[in-house]
Amino acid sequence: MPLYFSERELVLPGQLLSDDGKRSGEGTYVLGDKVYALTVGFATIKNDKVCVIPIKGTYNPQPGDRVIGIVIDVKPNGFEVSLGRHLTATIRIPDKKEVQALNLKVGEAIYASVKEVGLKGVFLEAGEKIKKLTSGLLVDMHPSKIPRLIGRRGSMINMIKKETGCEMLVGRNGYILIKGPSPTNEFAAVAAIRLIEREAHSQGLTERVENLIKNILGSGVKDERTEFEAGK
Repeated sequence: MPLYFSERELVLPGQLLSDDGKRSGEGTYVLGDKVYALTVGFATIKNDKVCVIPIKGTYNPQPGDRVIGIVIDVKPNGFEVSLGRHLTATIRIPDKKEVQALNLKVGEAIYASVKEVGLKGVFLEAGEKIKKLTSGLLVDMHPSKIPRLIGRRGSMINMIKKETGCEMLVGRNGYILIKGPSPTNEFAAVAAIRLIEREAHSQGLTERVENLIKNILGSGVKDERTEFEAGK
């Protein structure tokens, strides 16, 4: 079945995207076995589904999403975790000894997976799947821009990691943890994130992000100095 959009094309609500209703994914709807855009956003293919990534909108948790959260309450049978933007998740642990063993305190950050989402709220996986984040720089970006930060098959995020030398954990809810070899390297990673957030819809973004990182880390300045000295 043909597609009626190019990758990351900006689409409008009601715009026809595909003739195959079975390929309807996030941000789309089916009418007469055809797939249409539900919101203003960027059309893409994700897991063989036609999806629209909204330009703006709240984070919609899905089972299996990896998220970064902040512990806001410790209870006898688990924890309450803020996922940002007024969204709260729960970690349920029936065994009080397991709660104590995790040793999580209010204000600490964790990396975890969404277990289930329903009328009763958002629940995160418990136990060994919770990673306590003890160091690094925590920044945030709009959740709708996270797919652009990751890139197709991780291309963008892997490039940023390689160029900056930083370790990065990306939460689908918009929180990103950065841990680099120096404050300058971490600053370069943050600058890359901000550029992606501002210009997620534009073409040639990967090259601009790479050039920005190189300029911040000094390669651009070094090259200009070398050319100047050679001209002398």
